[in-house]
Amino acid sequence: MIFRYRPFFSDRIRLLSRLSLKRVVNYLKIITSYNLSRLMSTVLVWGGPFALHFETSAICNLRCPECIAGQGKLKRTQKLTDPEMVKEKLIEHGKPAFYSNLYFQGEPFLHPKLASIIALVHTHGLYTVISTNGHFLSRQNCRMLIESGLDRLIVSLDGPDSESYSQYRVNGDFEKVVAGIKCLVETREKMNTRHPLVVVQQLVNKTNENRLKETFALVKSTGADVLELKSMQIYTEEGRHTLAPAGEKFNRYKGKKQANEKGCFRLWSNAVFSSDGQMILCCYDKIPGYNTDGGTENKSNAWKSARMNAFRRRLLIGENLPEICQNCNR
Repeated sequence: MIFRYRPFFSDRIRLLSRLSLKRVVNYLKIITSYNLSRLMSTVLVWGGPFALHFETSAICNLRCPECIAGQGKLKRTQKLTDPEMVKEKLIEHGKPAFYSNLYFQGEPFLHPKLASIIALVHTHGLYTVISTNGHFLSRQNCRMLIESGLDRLIVSLDGPDSESYSQYRVNGDFEKVVAGIKCLVETREKMNTRHPLVVVQQLVNKTNENRLKETFALVKSTGADVLELKSMQIYTEEGRHTLAPAGEKFNRYKGKKQANEKGCFRLWSNAVFSSDGQMILCCYDKIPGYNTDGGTENKSNAWKSARMNAFRRRLLIGENLPEICQNCNR
């Protein structure tokens, strides 16, 4: 739901401004090779990724029960991304790409050099996005986000009050998050700019699915630009019992069949780098469980490594899909 249209349309223009002839041609190569791969059941990868995901931090201040980071299951040799790694990947993939998520697992604001990472990606001409649990939106950090050139900030707020919010956001502070959203909107107005777009995101679960009208009213009152409602990924039986929504609209496990579509567009379009510099399969391979760089084989271009192509081929065939694909709502 869009609450403020001027910042929203300004954001669309900012995204389109990141396109260049080379980036448009690359995107057409991605689409063409992906569709031909599906048609011919053979892997063709003609373009580079149009979206780069950098896990700025693999640690978090919260302990959300269905979060891989909150459960302590992440496998990382390094918890905070080295800005030099980001620079290296931008040199390799930045010219054809135009979009970048500066988050994956963990809380990005726990990285002491977050501002310089945002600025680095921004200077390479990519549209930049961060998702946060919202506990670090001080006035100083709000100014930092604007001055570094961040295009979009997603803030997680899973409920219209402290009681419903705390059912999932363990160790979270509802009032602090609401105050932080308001602070960012006020700081943006004082600095006379329309970026970053402020998006509030709610994971719809059993404790908040019947209170969406209250959520709409709350988010609108903060001055945020957009409210997004998102279905939850659930990994445990306890979570399916205590958190899975009763309704089918926001329950990705109820009343829905596994998609039979061959392939997965993410594997032709998105490159995801964990905090230790490994290019992992996709944004659903959170632990991660699949190595795509092939060890020393084709180390300079994991995007087209034999292991990455083998996984693309596996999804084209559509047999024996891995668990991460079964937990995906693409």
